[in-house]
Amino acid sequence: MPGAWKERSAAATICCLLLLLLLLLLLWLLSSAPPRAGQELEMGTCEITALDRDLSHPRRAITRQTARCACRHGQATGTARAKPACVDARLIASRQWCGMEPCEEGEQCALLRNRLGWSCMRRLGRIKTITVS
Repeated sequence: MPGAWKERSAAATICCLLLLLLLLLLLWLLSSAPPRAGQELEMGTCEITALDRDLSHPRRAITRQTARCACRHGQATGTARAKPACVDARLIASRQWCGMEPCEEGEQCALLRNRLGWSCMRRLGRIKTITVS
């Protein structure tokens, strides 16, 4: 009997060590996994977090977009070439929206009279109006 007991004890010890090793491996894999989408952004990058389109009005589309950016010191979330981007924070604070170059290539930027946004106009008369809230 004493020999069988030693074999069982050795087998139990090996089993526990293997289980501990698997647990440590699992913890290491979980801690080194890349962040899931929406958690962390690289410095200077942006992502759109919400997009809502209202096409209920004829000849008019209303789009609401929310973005988040990981901007450097002195920058804020803004718009450049019709996409979310990190821009100079002074442009946002002074509401000089056209300084961000928010319109697409070939469009002209014009501040709204109340300075709560801007318009992007194309040659053929298409106008996009963007308001900031």
